[in-house]
Amino acid sequence: MQLIPQPMFADYDILLACGLLIFWCGYWLVHISAICYGKYKLYRKPKPESSVQSIPSLVSLEHGLPRNTKKQYPGVSILKPLLGVDPNLFVNLSSYFQMEYPTYEVLICVVDQNDPAAMVANRLLEMYPSVDARLFLGGSQVGVNPKINNVHAAYQAAKYSLILISDSSIKMKKDTLSDMVDNMADDVAIVHQVPFTCDRIDNRTEPMTSPLSNNTTDPSSFLKLDGKVEYQYQTRKQRRFVSTLEKVFFGTAHARVYLMADLVGAICHTGMSTLLRKQAMDECGGLQAFASYLAEDYFMAKFVVARGWRTTISSRPALQNNGGSELSKFQDRLRRWVKLRIAMVPHTIVLEPLSECLILGACAAWAANTLSGGSIDPYAFYMIHVLVWFLLDWILLNVMQNGPLPFTKFEYLVAWLYREFMGPYLFLTALLWRPSVVTWTTRQYRLRWGGLSEIYNQQSTSSSSDSITATVPIATTTSVTYDTTVPNNYCSTHQQQPPNGIGFTSKIKV
Repeated sequence: MQLIPQPMFADYDILLACGLLIFWCGYWLVHISAICYGKYKLYRKPKPESSVQSIPSLVSLEHGLPRNTKKQYPGVSILKPLLGVDPNLFVNLSSYFQMEYPTYEVLICVVDQNDPAAMVANRLLEMYPSVDARLFLGGSQVGVNPKINNVHAAYQAAKYSLILISDSSIKMKKDTLSDMVDNMADDVAIVHQVPFTCDRIDNRTEPMTSPLSNNTTDPSSFLKLDGKVEYQYQTRKQRRFVSTLEKVFFGTAHARVYLMADLVGAICHTGMSTLLRKQAMDECGGLQAFASYLAEDYFMAKFVVARGWRTTISSRPALQNNGGSELSKFQDRLRRWVKLRIAMVPHTIVLEPLSECLILGACAAWAANTLSGGSIDPYAFYMIHVLVWFLLDWILLNVMQNGPLPFTKFEYLVAWLYREFMGPYLFLTALLWRPSVVTWTTRQYRLRWGGLSEIYNQQSTSSSSDSITATVPIATTTSVTYDTTVPNNYCSTHQQQPPNGIGFTSKIKV
């Protein structure tokens, strides 16, 4: 009788089950490590590095008042790329004029001189004459990346060796810039912030008739749009849900990977708020060297690390304070990030779905049932897996928040479940529906393997029917009025009072 040779491992399902359980156990280590590292790193005062020198006192730029400290910080050039307006732009941008930092300049960048964002910038320049600030109009065409095209001229004109590039949606706390500079050690080229969100006003339970206060970050919540108060009231629950969903996503799934990557020294750099060492950037060819990539933040980190520099995170998260809360825009944003990651790091096609709670739990439940010969109930295993994941995410979210959350535990449960079901769906749709084409601002771009990009559609993707007309006074020595189109969620009639009593008023004609 002839024997048929058998392979060394004939039972391949056993091998697959072992591999899945090993990955499953390893991912619990990611959970716990992210929580511990976040508790250690975030919201703490780092020890002063060699880039900071000791002196008796400093002068704070806030209102021009002296403030005693023990450190001397290097100058920082802050680049603020703006495109269009939303109800929180004024609040976000004004936070950069009120920071407790001795020496900095604010370089505001707007491509179109008729953009209402330029009018907001001019008003702030008038309100804070003691702050070294300039407005750059026109941009420079150095590549396909619209953000780099916008800030390139300001980057070249920057006076200081440290460059902070911060998106228009970021609201800066007064001590954040000092903290970022504290983390800029001699061998560090990039200090970036973990993306998170503000407690926006539409994420609270205040009544519609509440007066504006210093804590108001979304004044449009209290404003009438063409007298239609019922419209604002009907959409308030939707806006609250989206705000909660964003905070849950950036405080759990996104924060977990981000903190773990920084802990192990992997590249996970989001450029929405990042402090750059200009010397390191110039060694790589300056900002224009990254203008061919849409994900310029990833390649900045990749290039400087290849030259021997390090990157690290600040102990203060980046507080996103978007004026609008639309679920479709948030989902489109996540799809765009998926497409960019697949183009830059193709192995994410396999690893990213396995990092989802529901998918990994199902795989681990099958593996446990297979290896135990059926003695482990896969359904009970799966439910325990989801419950523990849910609780660990709650702990991590509280670490990121560092204070009371602006929503209830039930709202967290709903938002968490929605995000967990939404994650695999968004990944699948991004992978199957035009995976090489992304939309950013008003243009479409085609992605190439390796991250290179090119303009796919020269025409704007925005619709003129989704806009309203704004009449906003620009802050100059002469009265100038512009008529231009802005997103229909801008604001109706809004007045804010800055510290020195100068008013800012914007009017919308519907």
